[in-house]
Amino acid sequence: MASKQHIVSLDAWVEPPEFDFDHTLTVIRDGTATSRPEQLRDATILMFSGTPVTRHILANAPNARLLAANGTGVDHVDVESVRERGLTLCKVPAQNTDSVSEHAFALYYALRRQVLYMHQLVMEGKEWPMRKTVHAEFRHVPRTNAEETLITQYSACIIGYGALGSNVEKIAKALGMKVIAAERKGATDVRPGRIPFEQALRDATVFVFVTPLNESTRDMIGLAELEAMQESALLVNVGRGGVINEEALAAALRNGTVGGAATDVFATEPATKESCVLLDPTIPNLILSPHIAWYSQQTITNTRQTIKENIEGFVAGKPQNVVVQGTR
Repeated sequence: MASKQHIVSLDAWVEPPEFDFDHTLTVIRDGTATSRPEQLRDATILMFSGTPVTRHILANAPNARLLAANGTGVDHVDVESVRERGLTLCKVPAQNTDSVSEHAFALYYALRRQVLYMHQLVMEGKEWPMRKTVHAEFRHVPRTNAEETLITQYSACIIGYGALGSNVEKIAKALGMKVIAAERKGATDVRPGRIPFEQALRDATVFVFVTPLNESTRDMIGLAELEAMQESALLVNVGRGGVINEEALAAALRNGTVGGAATDVFATEPATKESCVLLDPTIPNLILSPHIAWYSQQTITNTRQTIKENIEGFVAGKPQNVVVQGTR
């Protein structure tokens, strides 16, 4: 390995840490990683957050040996090309467990207690002064059942475990929820402590999605799965877009097939009205946030520290948090 490393950060979502080895550092802050390939030519290490790492990007970085993802997900990386080129790919696991878990339950409560709807009702300044109480408005939003049930009567199914899923489970149990552990979709054997995926769809009243996106989870939840759920079911997705089919979810919400949904993630990001059918204010019982669940100052601190450890470990010949082990 060359004595001096040339690090190129493809974006500036996370400011690079200080590294304790001889190196140069270039940060591409204007989104030109694809259009100006000369910036990548000498790079031995590529850092990135949200920039798609495509075959084209890798072809323009012939000297690269390490790809250092600044987050937990690598679904925006052409992993096949990474393997073909013998590159090492590492990631930053579990750096945002607390903030994502917190956001999941913020979305859940906003949905279940109809916070945005009630905010709008108060801001309009008509119904509350006229009627003195608006508790009956809970019944105008179909089947969330907030006026009929307590949280201790809810069964939460967490789709995806690991550190994040375990933390969500801990919070759910602390709130008094029963937690259902579903087996993987399509599995023929059911592990101890779990129930078949299809049974979990029928039994749970709350679904929290924290799973990564890959070929086994893409469109995991479509119209058939939504129709198998209870009409009062609430879905919260803080994992990855593409796990729940957006067209199917929009249809299910319009038809009252499920009680409601909240998502922080989208199949195409940033989501636009042209790319995502969920960006429609006429869809009932839906709350959206802009892939922000990960963010907190602690997440940034954790991320920068792990990036430093990942890259310095690789340079020292001791790679860690490896997704793909390279040969270069």
